[in-house]
Amino acid sequence: MVSKENVRKTFLMDQDYDAQNDTLFLYIDDDYDYKKSVRMNKDVILDLDQKDLPVALEILHASKVFNVNKFFLTQPVGIDMQIEVEKDIITLEATFLVQIRQKEEPKPVKAQAANRLNLPVQDLHFATA
Repeated sequence: MVSKENVRKTFLMDQDYDAQNDTLFLYIDDDYDYKKSVRMNKDVILDLDQKDLPVALEILHASKVFNVNKFFLTQPVGIDMQIEVEKDIITLEATFLVQIRQKEEPKPVKAQAANRLNLPVQDLHFATA
């Protein structure tokens, strides 16, 4: 059995915001080959690479998820996110820092999904550069 200590990794992320579709896309700043996606909830999609590592996050209806005007998402958003993959469940806990009128406001996002893809047990940390 693999312990989480053996697969703990940290990644820096970049981001793009599509205001027309109100989608915030965050992705690791390393090269990767996309393999598949996991729908964490109705607004959060986690993308995986060929090694079954989370490499990107899409937040649909981002202005509604964060309860902010779309304009504020056109500025860089800070992120501190933990993804824990266990045998039966994937848990995502993140705090997004949205710049609103020269003040960073924390916007938490939590999501869980069944590990139907049998992803390996891992504990990953993501942050913006």
